Amino acid sequence: MIMNKHNNSMIKGIKNRILLIIAIAITAGGCKYNYKLTTDERRLCDSLKIDSAIIQKIRLFNSNKIEAFHYSLSKMYADGYETELDPIHLPGLVFSEINSKSYDLVYKLKDEFRKKGYTIFLLENNFNINNEPDIIGVLKTTDKYSILQQISTNGINYDITTDSLIKIIRVFDEKYNLELVGASGDWCEFDIVNEPEDWLKFAAEVYALCPDVVDQGSGTIEALADEMKKSKRLFLWWD
Repeated sequence: MIMNKHNNSMIKGIKNRILLIIAIAITAGGCKYNYKLTTDERRLCDSLKIDSAIIQKIRLFNSNKIEAFHYSLSKMYADGYETELDPIHLPGLVFSEINSKSYDLVYKLKDEFRKKGYTIFLLENNFNINNEPDIIGVLKTTDKYSILQQISTNGINYDITTDSLIKIIRVFDEKYNLELVGASGDWCEFDIVNEPEDWLKFAAEVYALCPDVVDQGSGTIEALADEMKKSKRLFLWWD
């Protein structure tokens, strides 16, 4: 009887380890995991001519509702509801993710999506204010300038139009090889692949373009240079 109990315990332990290994593989996006799209998701892909594998990959990490890409530069709040004013509709997808996971999700998928001809990026960063989730966008293009143009990113409070902003970003891009991480109406963010030789000089250039990142952010150009050196990111924001 003692031997039987011992054997049963060993078998149970082996089964539990096998189940754990399977669970880890699925969570990590193991190649054998194949999410089956819902009818609505299939129709969405068909209507937008989006590769269904894009939604399958998103579903490895996120279970929130996925919609056709829509975005508005201005919104109206009435009776507890939010309404987008003159929304922009583009060939892509949007979905929500909690702030603590949004950047991680973008980084997990961005390289694979780029190979398929798509860009995933943070569209709205709500900084977990009032537990408001962030919004992630996926567009059927790998052209960061096209994305900035289509969603009308600008610093109009400083007389920086979308076209003039793109010209400036192109100059930075040639020097530092920028990869888009996030963009919206009044901000954009990039990974800096090629580091500047002089971070302080670069920070001064960024401040001249976007004073708010210092005046309402880091506090000094020196602090901005230090932040960018540590994060390897360029963040532009016009209040």
